[in-house]
Amino acid sequence: MYPTLPPSSEIPGKGSFVTITPLGNVLEGASRPVFFRGVATVCMKLFNIVQPERVYFGQKDVQQTVVIRRMVEDFHLNTEVKIGPTQREADGLAMSSRNVYLGARRRTVGVVLSQALKAAEEQWNKGKRSRNDILWAANDKAMMKMFEQGELKPKERAMFEVDYISLADPDTLEEVEEVDESKGAILSGAIKMMPLEEPQEGEECGLGGGAVPVRLIDNIILKPIKSNGPKVHFG
Repeated sequence: MYPTLPPSSEIPGKGSFVTITPLGNVLEGASRPVFFRGVATVCMKLFNIVQPERVYFGQKDVQQTVVIRRMVEDFHLNTEVKIGPTQREADGLAMSSRNVYLGARRRTVGVVLSQALKAAEEQWNKGKRSRNDILWAANDKAMMKMFEQGELKPKERAMFEVDYISLADPDTLEEVEEVDESKGAILSGAIKMMPLEEPQEGEECGLGGGAVPVRLIDNIILKPIKSNGPKVHFG
């Protein structure tokens, strides 16, 4: 994969890179500045080596799908990008390899992210189109859960921080004040489950014993209501 100089992870770094900006710099990219540079670079290498007719990505990492779609379009790659729906647990938590670190206590609280996004989606389904009218429900759900956990004893609670809750254009990932019904929007969020403060004897704390912070991401696609031409579709 790296026949000459292995790339470095610094900014700007040394090596041969594919950068997709500003798509790779917002949302997850704001917290992980070189992550999407690495994703785009490795995928470009793989696409050039294999020359696939189509490639498959999961909607859970929705920003990654937008970055890859843009890369394929901008570099005229003869590859079709297919997006599969997010796979979820019965309570709505998006499936992820990092969930093994949660343990029972944080696992129960972590579902707040999907619940918050679902609450915002309900506002969209009720006909709300402005940012404030849609996102207040998600922010309220998250804040209520944070307050609820803060009232518990350290040995009972699972604290978390909200990184972002976003309502963005599906093509540019720019935050929108009003959703264009012909395009829809991407509703997404990220929270960080903090380490358990007082793990109890015999408690199921997950891999790492509850000491590892766990970043959870999720999203919901607000699909277009009306169509004025070909648009990007998920699923």
